[in-house]
Amino acid sequence: MKPTIGYEGDAEEIQELASGLGEQLFPVGYEAAEGGLLLVDEKGRFFHLHHTGGYYLGQNEYDAFSRFLLGVDDPDAEDYFV
Repeated sequence: MKPTIGYEGDAEEIQELASGLGEQLFPVGYEAAEGGLLLVDEKGRFFHLHHTGGYYLGQNEYDAFSRFLLGVDDPDAEDYFV
């Protein structure tokens, strides 16, 4: 068996994003419309790994969900790199 996260190369992209953030990331969900991964870091922050790049979703699950409901644009995850 060869376990996968979603698409070929997702694990490498998660590791690249984690390196930039300086935090480990864990996949917690999947966005089916465009095949994006929802990730949470060690601080509890949420990110979206999309084929166009990584995006910050919120400081925690409540922030991420409220930003989603309000239609707030998701900033690039690179804005949160160390």
